[in-house]
Amino acid sequence: MNACDIMHPDDAKALRMLKKLKGFDELIRASMEYGYEQVFRGENMGFMVKVTRQNFPDLYNTFKGVVRIVGIREPELCIYNDPVMNAYTYGETNTFVAVSHSLVEKMTMDEVRCVLAHECGHILCQHTLYNTLLRTIEELGTLLQVISRAALGPILIAMQYWSRKSELSADRCAAAVVGERTFQTAMLKLTCGLTEIQGSPYQLVDQAREYHRFENDSWWNRIQQNCRIAFNSHPQMCERAWEIDRWKHSYQYRKLYVGQ
Repeated sequence: MNACDIMHPDDAKALRMLKKLKGFDELIRASMEYGYEQVFRGENMGFMVKVTRQNFPDLYNTFKGVVRIVGIREPELCIYNDPVMNAYTYGETNTFVAVSHSLVEKMTMDEVRCVLAHECGHILCQHTLYNTLLRTIEELGTLLQVISRAALGPILIAMQYWSRKSELSADRCAAAVVGERTFQTAMLKLTCGLTEIQGSPYQLVDQAREYHRFENDSWWNRIQQNCRIAFNSHPQMCERAWEIDRWKHSYQYRKLYVGQ
């Protein structure tokens, strides 16, 4: 799988702008290798359980199959204790994927594959490199108070906009690996937190259409909704479902999924 096959146009545009900054990639890689990446690696060993052939072999084999399909170097996989279904990836030189125990317990294995493929999509598209900058900016401002919130505002808004678009690229990777229907059921579980889903798997797609009508009903609604998500790193769940429902009709999706 190639990054260009799954890259959302807005994600690709934002990445091109970032890559135009001379020395930017080298600076971020250095900060990861000697700073945050080492911190997180230590936290993983101290507070999470590593998934291997010996420990959780079913989950490991599922993960290994996803890595093979996506075509990336195999990262480490860890499980952490959290009642919220979630997963994330981090690191450039020592990449890892972490999933919560509740996600593994509440989802079917195909849905777990979907989430793992989403995280591998971030790695394929080199999102971890740029998410480091976003995390560093946030911590310099909100934790260390090195930069004022007022000064950070425009930078954070721009970076969070890119972050939301990067999720759409990773979603495409997930749908290409497991199929768009499994993607929709996984999104429903992540949204409501339930183990069993009743009714149509396309509930969020229907809600997205309703949301679009609401948003476009007036200029004030559009302003309110845009302001509401301006500092969010992820798009609305219904938007993610709607984007994949549109993408399933594309040549890229048919080529990638049929190829499985």
